[in-house]
Amino acid sequence: MIDAMRFVGGANMPGPSTGRLNATRPFGVLTIESHRLDLRVRFLRPLAKLFGVTPLECSAQDLADVFPCRGVFGTPGVGFRTKDGRRFYFWTGQIQAVLEVCRQQGFSVSTEEQQVTYNS
Repeated sequence: MIDAMRFVGGANMPGPSTGRLNATRPFGVLTIESHRLDLRVRFLRPLAKLFGVTPLECSAQDLADVFPCRGVFGTPGVGFRTKDGRRFYFWTGQIQAVLEVCRQQGFSVSTEEQQVTYNS
């Protein structure tokens, strides 16, 4: 079992006031450890705060599912759907590695690729 893993890629997160914030690689950072997951945008914290974007910080019980996805232009990634319906995306070419670490840490993982939606 893997204790902690950190991935660097891109990120797309919902924000309450402006819709969504999309950050390209290498500004998205996903850390998975101790049955917890943290997805944030690095170096852009003041900008993220300005847009009202908060990082995804959750336990396995907080997420409905983790799934592979593709962005509008075919960008590979992993999606995270919270139990309240919000969706966060991590853009990475290491989809299988991210899904496996999530599975090992107790997250509900689907292998079925889902369509990216930006309305939540």
